[in-house]
Amino acid sequence: MHFEIAYNPAHSLATAYLGPHESFRAEAQAMVSMSSTVRTETTATSKGQGGFLRGLKRAAFGGESFFQNRFSTDGSPGQVCLAPALTGSMVVHQLSVGRDLFIQGSSYVASAETVELDTQFQGFKALFSGESFFFLKASGQGPVLINAFGAIEERELSGELVVDTGHLVAFESGIEYTIGKAASGWIQSFLSGEGFVLRMRGHGKVWLQSRNPKEFGSTVGKLLPPREG
Repeated sequence: MHFEIAYNPAHSLATAYLGPHESFRAEAQAMVSMSSTVRTETTATSKGQGGFLRGLKRAAFGGESFFQNRFSTDGSPGQVCLAPALTGSMVVHQLSVGRDLFIQGSSYVASAETVELDTQFQGFKALFSGESFFFLKASGQGPVLINAFGAIEERELSGELVVDTGHLVAFESGIEYTIGKAASGWIQSFLSGEGFVLRMRGHGKVWLQSRNPKEFGSTVGKLLPPREG
């Protein structure tokens, strides 16, 4: 199976092409349409996904829905169209053994069944950042479909890069990070509006999104009329 993406960067739509007796998994509610030859089942546990407890851990801490949908075909090929909850770009990353991918929880869309998902604890260093405590860790081999809010930029990191916490989409293993102040002092960081940043070091690919979902939500929220009652 493989993914193809249309309508980048604003309103991307991905199509999963399945041959006979092929399958993949997708985030709950990502399906737009599918061929009549495709069967779907919603599960919280599966072979290669770590079972019930690991699925629960992904849901509680990774920002990922507890249930995933498994799409499969029998003797005929089929297609499944997928879209993320927020408008923006999607990309396909071909995962290879020994080169894990860490995904910000809400940026995961779908992956081959040969890809295993788990959570990676950020630690208490994330406690005051306002961001999720966990990344999804994708390991194994096969295509992984990820999305961004706005446009997505892929960078090849060799050294150090400072990233706003709300703009990180994913990064490869081989990159380490710490969470710290944007400026030299707490007052300067607060006044700058940047708050916390990720200081990323190492060698590998980093994916960034051009818009910050929390900042966007806060801006739009201020323009909405107050709720009645």
